[in-house]
Amino acid sequence: MMKRREFLRRLGVGSLAAVGMPYVATAQARPVKLATLLPLTGPFAFAGNAGREGFVDGVDYVNEVLGGIAGRRLELIVEDTGYDVAKGTAAFSRVLARERPEELLFVYGDSTGLSKALAPEITRLGLPYSATSFANELANPKTYPTIFVFGPTYNDMVEALLRQIRLQKGKARVAFVYSNTEFGRDPIPYAKERAKALGMEVVHEEVTPPAFTDATPVVLNLRRANPDFVILQGYALSVEPLILRAAREQGLRAQFMGTYYSAELVLIQRAGPAAEGFTVTYHNPYWYDTLVPAVDEMRKFRQRKGRDTSYRPTYYMGSLAVALAVAEAMRRAAQAGKLSRAGVVEHLEKLGDYNALGLVRDFQFVNHRIPYTKLYRASVKDGRFNAITDWLKLA
Repeated sequence: MMKRREFLRRLGVGSLAAVGMPYVATAQARPVKLATLLPLTGPFAFAGNAGREGFVDGVDYVNEVLGGIAGRRLELIVEDTGYDVAKGTAAFSRVLARERPEELLFVYGDSTGLSKALAPEITRLGLPYSATSFANELANPKTYPTIFVFGPTYNDMVEALLRQIRLQKGKARVAFVYSNTEFGRDPIPYAKERAKALGMEVVHEEVTPPAFTDATPVVLNLRRANPDFVILQGYALSVEPLILRAAREQGLRAQFMGTYYSAELVLIQRAGPAAEGFTVTYHNPYWYDTLVPAVDEMRKFRQRKGRDTSYRPTYYMGSLAVALAVAEAMRRAAQAGKLSRAGVVEHLEKLGDYNALGLVRDFQFVNHRIPYTKLYRASVKDGRFNAITDWLKLA
């Protein structure tokens, strides 16, 4: 196991922090601010609140262990969006009206819909931005030079799943079930085109609300189509367990798959035996991956803070990775005398040698996204997702 001093040395922390003494910001130094717009209420509140906790831990760790941003305190701003574009846009406007541009150096939004709505204004302001969204459209530095996707896009994720299907059954029959949201629709055109190119037959598409209480109609339609594989997209545990349980009850023998926001242990807990074999894309470690140095370090940090050290969800892990990466880019920008919005963008683009001690493969952005994932498969007996691949390169 990596020793704490070595851990801190790799993060570039000086000797004061290494012996447990964070740098003390001068009274005159104004904070550097990271604003988050998260769905703390609404259909994806579970994910939003877990994400908030990841940002809180990340920012506290930066300030208390890493010495802040060149001696300045990193301040976290949190606004609730309710997973509503209008509410999220209003929250964004409030933050911009309230904060100084030289202090507000990064904004993190909550959805594909909100991010697409804000993208022109974010670009006009030169504001570094990311979001819970992995939308393909956002990973385009020519159009949106300050927007970063901290993982593979939804197209990349679907590509990884389709490659796995091809390995398991060459001429497979595939169905897509997705929510009628930007999140749900985003990769579907690519997925259908790519499936056909790989020799698969797309036998059914089902579009649903992002949350519902009865999956029987969805499963009856799937039974009639008789797919070998079903890919779910555009949900965050809101319906996946219902669909899996209904499929088991109706005798549907297809293998179900999902992307990043379905890769959470709660799915196994809620779906029970019906979750067996559910295959997902996921690009962060799980809280039970204790050999990952960052997981071990954050367990100890939470213990010192008197915070619960039991299982933290995947949404926590992703937000923690973003918080540490953004702070690292800010620290490097400050060291170069460029602690500004433009400086943060510049140093995010040069962050390929950093991996937040294993929270991602690395932060080597390709077209402003990180085109790597692993595939995991649910084991009901183990009560967890187990990796079935190493890193898959998707670009």
